[in-house]
Amino acid sequence: MGPDGHTASLFPDSPALDEQSRLVVANWVAKFNTHRITFTFPVLNRAAEVMFLASGADKADMLHQVLEGKNSPPLPSQRVEPSDGKLLWMLDEAAAAKLAR
Repeated sequence: MGPDGHTASLFPDSPALDEQSRLVVANWVAKFNTHRITFTFPVLNRAAEVMFLASGADKADMLHQVLEGKNSPPLPSQRVEPSDGKLLWMLDEAAAAKLAR
């Protein structure tokens, strides 16, 4: 998970967030002024297992928003919900510092 709540190259407000038919797209990412190749949610949400890694204190606020917040629209990482698979989060203490215990 990125510091802005992105996953893969699915960034907030990027066009690929709404893709429902293609499995992989070239997604325009304005903050980097470039296209990034990414899987889409139809692929990620059909995976047998999805693993996120978040480490460092700089991720603590965003991790709290992603796992415990009600964002509208949802952040890209919040939209990863495997329909018939597992979702695993690997966190270090610094990243998890602002989560409810």
